[in-house]
Amino acid sequence: MLKGSKHLRIAGMLEIVIGVLMLLFTWTLVGAGDFSAVLNEGAVSNALMSIVILYGFHIFEILAGIIGIVCANKKSALTLVLGLALFFINLWEFFSYGTDVMQIVMHAITLIVSYYYLHNAYRNFKG
Repeated sequence: MLKGSKHLRIAGMLEIVIGVLMLLFTWTLVGAGDFSAVLNEGAVSNALMSIVILYGFHIFEILAGIIGIVCANKKSALTLVLGLALFFINLWEFFSYGTDVMQIVMHAITLIVSYYYLHNAYRNFKG
């Protein structure tokens, strides 16, 4: 058994849970109100692009979690690359979306979990 395999499984499960919860959270926020009177065409296209990017990233989190669980018993460079991508995307989100305390806490938690995934993917690859 490799060094980081148990913890990589845990990190993969956490990434799946966070990805699903964030998808549900985004879906809930999108349907929260009627903004048709406030938004013009440019703002609508920007909002749509932001929603597509958010959905894509959270689906990527879920897939990275599944791949982390599946590849936990192997020395896989794929989990290491996915861990790096997760960490840097979450780091970018942490520094760019910190407007209120709830967002800062939420992004800090996702950053910690992505670091946990990356650390254990590295231990698994090295070990």
